[in-house]
Amino acid sequence: MGIEKKFEVYIEKLCKRIRNKDVHASIKLEINDHLHALKEDAMRRGLSEEEATDQALNHMGDAEVLGKQLNKAHKAPMDVKTILPVLAASLFGLLVMYYLQFHSAITELHEMNVFNKSLVFYLIGLLLMLSLFTFDYRRLLKYSIHFYVGTILILLLTVLIGVRVDGVPYLNVGVASINFTEITPFLLVISFAGIFHSWNWKENQKSWYGIGILSIPIILLATTEAFAATFISIFVCTVIMHVSRANLKQAITFSTVAAIWPIVHLFVQAQTYTLTSPYADLKLGDADFIGKTLYVTPRFISEVHTDFIFAYTIYSFGWLAATIAFGLIGYFICRISSTAKSVNHVYGKLLIIGFAATFTAQLILSILTNLGLSVLPGVAMPFMSFGGSHILLEMTAVGLILSIYRRRKTVDQPLAYN
Repeated sequence: MGIEKKFEVYIEKLCKRIRNKDVHASIKLEINDHLHALKEDAMRRGLSEEEATDQALNHMGDAEVLGKQLNKAHKAPMDVKTILPVLAASLFGLLVMYYLQFHSAITELHEMNVFNKSLVFYLIGLLLMLSLFTFDYRRLLKYSIHFYVGTILILLLTVLIGVRVDGVPYLNVGVASINFTEITPFLLVISFAGIFHSWNWKENQKSWYGIGILSIPIILLATTEAFAATFISIFVCTVIMHVSRANLKQAITFSTVAAIWPIVHLFVQAQTYTLTSPYADLKLGDADFIGKTLYVTPRFISEVHTDFIFAYTIYSFGWLAATIAFGLIGYFICRISSTAKSVNHVYGKLLIIGFAATFTAQLILSILTNLGLSVLPGVAMPFMSFGGSHILLEMTAVGLILSIYRRRKTVDQPLAYN
């Protein structure tokens, strides 16, 4: 066996004992450098190259023993502080669905089996989340443009053949009708994080090209009149622009111009989008601190299991429960925003910040709608509102965040993408 081959065999045998493959490259480099340093030191003391090689290997010790020790030291970390608030908010959402299905006065919710279906969605979402923890999120980078083109094409189909339900456009895919506009912001995060992770906003031509890429989905969303998703996407685009080193003036100018038409349209068509205000109709200001009306569900609030789940929580479970639910989701957003600061890879940092922006905008708009301060329809409460598509996408986003956290110390390599 060749002298250099001995080092390669030793390192490969050692790495077989380390389950976290994300650290293999750095460990191979570190061990190889250490072996060569030991070998050179032995050769300076008069040993032959072969003798020096054997002494270096003996000094390192048994490959399997060292591999087991390194495996313990480099176990892939699971970010429990991110998972716990997600699981708690999801369980609370399930509890609400249980009361709506089995103890509410709305027979439609009984027939819809909102609890049973939600349980299935959450379980599938949980499996997705745990599976993506082991998945290397960096593999998505080369598909960023594919995600973007696919999102644009499906939005076009929604515009052309989408069916409106309570003013919200749904795309019929045969087996189900999907509110695609609701999940668009998450897909845009995956697309834009890859496209703009190394974008040069200082170059005039690239700057205008980037603004064009950001504008197309915003225009299509506004065309569908899915204004909640439009405003969430505008916020996401603005945040990603700023984090990818566009200057503040560029980001603010883009968001201001992008929001003009949706705001004007809402103002002109205000009566069309005016919804029942649960805050006024239920007198939520007079709601108990701890709920006492668990078995009473007001029939006149439409979408109590989706858009107005927060209002129902206040009405039935009390302000304390609603505050805890809000706090759990708020803590989750703060946690992932904090995690982004420790991520070395620019693509991973953009993904986390993009998802944090999506959840933040979604939470704020949902609260405003439930308190009668916004007329935007179709705003789901993260992890709580009924709906398969958004629950699965939210859990997928959490899975990707866990994957990024696991690899947050990975050195960022220069990747030529654009």
